[in-house]
Amino acid sequence: MSRKGTRVSGKGFPETTEMDRAVEGRLARLRSKLAEKRLDVVLVTNMDNVRYLTGFTGSTATAIVSKSDAVLLVDSRYTLQASEQCRRFQVREYKDSVLPAAACVVKEMKTRRLAFEADHMSYADHRKLRTLLSVRYYGALRFVDDLRLVKDSQEVAAIRQAVAISDKCFEDVIGRIKPGMSERELAIDMDFCMRRHGADKPAFDTIVAAGPHAAFPHAQPSDRILEAGQLVKMDFGAEYGQYPSDLTRTVCLGKADAKQREVYNTVLQAQLKAIDVVRPGAAGKDVDAVARDHIAAAGYGEYFGHGLGHSLGRGVHDGPGFSRTSTIILEPGMVMTVEPGIYIPDWGGVRIEDDVLVTESGCEILTGATKELLEL
Repeated sequence: MSRKGTRVSGKGFPETTEMDRAVEGRLARLRSKLAEKRLDVVLVTNMDNVRYLTGFTGSTATAIVSKSDAVLLVDSRYTLQASEQCRRFQVREYKDSVLPAAACVVKEMKTRRLAFEADHMSYADHRKLRTLLSVRYYGALRFVDDLRLVKDSQEVAAIRQAVAISDKCFEDVIGRIKPGMSERELAIDMDFCMRRHGADKPAFDTIVAAGPHAAFPHAQPSDRILEAGQLVKMDFGAEYGQYPSDLTRTVCLGKADAKQREVYNTVLQAQLKAIDVVRPGAAGKDVDAVARDHIAAAGYGEYFGHGLGHSLGRGVHDGPGFSRTSTIILEPGMVMTVEPGIYIPDWGGVRIEDDVLVTESGCEILTGATKELLEL
């Protein structure tokens, strides 16, 4: 393949880093998929997938991978950064528009069958690409995304650190939660606390919901004032090294009454039962059914509407998860959330969520924050 006018990252490869090894493994899996589908080249435009394949941390880039070559296209803002971070890729700087540059690379690769990310590329970009390239197109769905479901050691290490940060945050803030503060104040405190413990940023918008507001599964923090006797639901996560954690805990301001304890313990037992069946070969819908059936048997089935959990990885919702209709079959290396909940209108809600790593023999609960019903 011609490299005329190309800026190549590095001269040879110096000391191999853990990220280099991770990228090599990811490229090998992608190339195996290309061979299996009898495709020549894949054009990767989704940034989560670009970052996954390359180790790049910038905001925009396009990756092009063949059976023997790997090219990363960036604009002038990122040439030096990409050259340092993406040593297993040829780094090329494009001018003005990325699609013509991508078309040139694809032509150099002697491409006959080109895969593109049909679930990520816009209709307008696809039409433009067809005016630039006369090849056979393969509209791939989750072509790279599905590779991300099974995490390598570098990814698991980053998620572990993100989880440890969210655990420390919870341990810190429970000593400061009290009646009179607002949901918004508590959410801001949690975001700051995660950064103080080493998070690059919150992984998503922190949820704090108290009293009847906790009946909204994805409530936004408001100026509502926390009151004694209320349940307070907190859903938050830290991002570290481009990987997130996702943690939900529910506490009580003061002594919990009988119904609050009943609902809390129903959710907790549903979660523990579901985690107990997380193992390689388990079907996502079966794991979901364990928790859902327990909640229904306790008389709260109509108040648990969402799926039991989701894949956790490059994105917080990184792929298929646990639901009534889930088709996912668990494999070692997958990281899943397990988060049953009960949400009762005009009363409140309880959700308990852990991050769980599927292992060769079962699973490991990564989250360490206590699940005891705390009465603050």
